[in-house]
Amino acid sequence: MLMATFIIWWAGIAIEFVMVLRALTTGVAKKFPFFFVYLFSVLCGDVLLYCAYEFRPAWYHAGTRDMEFLNLVLGYGIVLEIFRHVLSHYPGAEKFARVAGTAVFAAIFGFALVYPAVSSGNASVRPIKVAIEKDFLTVQAIFFLGILGVIFYYGLPLGRNIKGIILGYGVWLGAILMTLTLRSYIGSSFNSILIVAQPFSYLLSLFIWLEALWSYEPNPVASVPNRLEADYSAAAAATRNMMGAMRSHVGRAARP
Repeated sequence: MLMATFIIWWAGIAIEFVMVLRALTTGVAKKFPFFFVYLFSVLCGDVLLYCAYEFRPAWYHAGTRDMEFLNLVLGYGIVLEIFRHVLSHYPGAEKFARVAGTAVFAAIFGFALVYPAVSSGNASVRPIKVAIEKDFLTVQAIFFLGILGVIFYYGLPLGRNIKGIILGYGVWLGAILMTLTLRSYIGSSFNSILIVAQPFSYLLSLFIWLEALWSYEPNPVASVPNRLEADYSAAAAATRNMMGAMRSHVGRAARP
């Protein structure tokens, strides 16, 4: 393993430990539970993998993939955390985003559990974890870009905490998608860059999160009424009317 990778690894563990300890002592962890469950999971995984690398190399290679998959799944909670805080003053839109995000997560995760049983014995099927990781990354990117679009379109005010979470998450997610895309085009020769670029982007995200989440700052309330909730209510009402009209039409067609 490259010395640069070791330095990034040690620095990441140190920052994660400081962030978790600080969040627990100041109460910030209670304000952002999904985020800090993710961070604590990554911290535990990094420590266990480092111990395995030093004392049980075979365990390290076997556990790295599983830990990456677990962290990717838990990282989905950061998306829900962003939804929860950005849309906290707009209950209708927040509920819709939360339900939609949870439903998509449940569908992908349920597929991950069912697929191995259905495809057992089929040697031509790609490893399920690779496919599920790509699905999680794609969905996270879609939801992340969607919430950014809502923020900019409606001019939603953001506090320092949530700005930092969004910026750090964007750096990490963007770097992952970019490096994986380059890897697919360039091939295995890109691996030497990949093993440094991805950890470095995560370390950069940690520095952003450390500064942004050092203390709690509530999300500000818009100084003028925002039309987001009104637009959501109008869209929901239009959807209900359309569904009602469709049911009525189907009912008439079904009558003899």
